[in-house]
Amino acid sequence: MRICFFANMGRHANWREMFDKVEFYRVDIRLLRELGHEVVLAGHPASLDRRADLYYCWWWGHAPFALALGALRRKPVLVTGAFDYATCREEIPGMCYLDRPRWQQEVLKASLRHASANLFISAYEHDEVTSHLRVNNPVLAPLAVDTGFYRPALSASDAATAEEPYFFSVSWTSTTNVIRKGVRQTIEAFASIAHELPGARLKLAGKPGDHHPKLQELVGNLGLQNRVDFLGMISDEEKRDHYQRCLAYVQPTLYEGFGLAIAEAIACGSRVVTSDRGAVPEVAGDFGTCIPPKDVQAIAAAMLQTASIPYSTQERECAHEWIVNNYSVDQRLKRLQKILDALT
Repeated sequence: MRICFFANMGRHANWREMFDKVEFYRVDIRLLRELGHEVVLAGHPASLDRRADLYYCWWWGHAPFALALGALRRKPVLVTGAFDYATCREEIPGMCYLDRPRWQQEVLKASLRHASANLFISAYEHDEVTSHLRVNNPVLAPLAVDTGFYRPALSASDAATAEEPYFFSVSWTSTTNVIRKGVRQTIEAFASIAHELPGARLKLAGKPGDHHPKLQELVGNLGLQNRVDFLGMISDEEKRDHYQRCLAYVQPTLYEGFGLAIAEAIACGSRVVTSDRGAVPEVAGDFGTCIPPKDVQAIAAAMLQTASIPYSTQERECAHEWIVNNYSVDQRLKRLQKILDALT
């Protein structure tokens, strides 16, 4: 079957590169090909394939372009992504569905109604959206982690070979993302326990955004210039290495439709300090410490606790097994195959 994989990235000149760099795009493209389908990529409406047998669209806001062509050609259209119905209304006004302009709400509602199947990436989003809006053929299909790549180090001693103990987090430092991922709270929490962990560091990775200078200023004001490292963009291999070696992965996020980095960290056997919001608790299971995301004292206490308790090889393997059993590539492959068979 010929599948047109579509996400509207018209602002990116090299949108093909984005399909390879963004993990959830890359995994789905790989899975569709592993199922034996021919996958044609489309990064803007004009590139939508006119010969496709099915349109696979990321994001409901982009779906009308694919839905129009699918209706014209009488071909099925599958839509997936994070929906975000009602979260972050206080902290980031205008981000969730309920805060969007009326015309955007109508676009999203039309996409939910007219898609041949709507794939929700977590049970949290599936239940929230289907309980408030009319959804045609809702399907739960959680995102996937490559558990062959993201796995614990060979032993606990191998994971602890870093020169200095450190906490780790990944976030693009745009203003909105810094707020949503709780980056400032992470820095402030580390500052409050730095004196109790004199040898520990905080390492922050991710693409520098417009809020990056303010984070550097915050670090300076807190006297942490020699304790906090801004790593910038890192490779998947470097990210995996940090997951395996860090004291804990820290991300007190305000909202996640799934929480891919959190799942990757758990798959690598990392302790995780995160929040009790959105889909995070279902993804983290018993392998994350979920706290109120704006409570700096609670974040600090969780970080301090994770630093004080040794994490055995067996515990790391159990964390990995949790992701294998619930959010592995094989799990999503089976779900996609079932959905595509039903649509065609």
